Amino acid sequence: RDTALLLRNGAEVDDRHTIDVEVPSDPVWCDADEGQVKQILWNLATNGIRAMPDGGRLRLAARLAPDEIEAILEVQDDGVGIPEDELETIFQPFHSGFAQGTGLGMAIVYRIVNDYGGEIRVTSPPGAGTTVQVRLPVQAPVPAA
Repeated sequence: RDTALLLRNGAEVDDRHTIDVEVPSDPVWCDADEGQVKQILWNLATNGIRAMPDGGRLRLAARLAPDEIEAILEVQDDGVGIPEDELETIFQPFHSGFAQGTGLGMAIVYRIVNDYGGEIRVTSPPGAGTTVQVRLPVQAPVPAA
């Protein structure tokens, strides 16, 4: 909800954009730094907004996985999508699909998620927007002895 509020008041969002938040009534907990989780959402959400220069719907969602061992964060946009040949490189530093981008946002997301032992899934059918699903363990992995 905090990320949606910041986005709605940002310079890149206008009346053509809709930002929906879907969260359950009970909190979704995972063993992660709150600031880093906000950074993940912010980076993914700002990419989603940039992918919709003419407007569209951005959906931010959080839920507990059915097996209750992962928290799932999902960011979905109605934007231009990511070309299939670029999907494998979106997490590389300094790779950007946007004129104003530094190419660090997705690399930062990848590093944070990887540090927590999580997983990122990206789907982007041509011309049909992008969905990024971040799965973080509810409990931190126990280091091997």
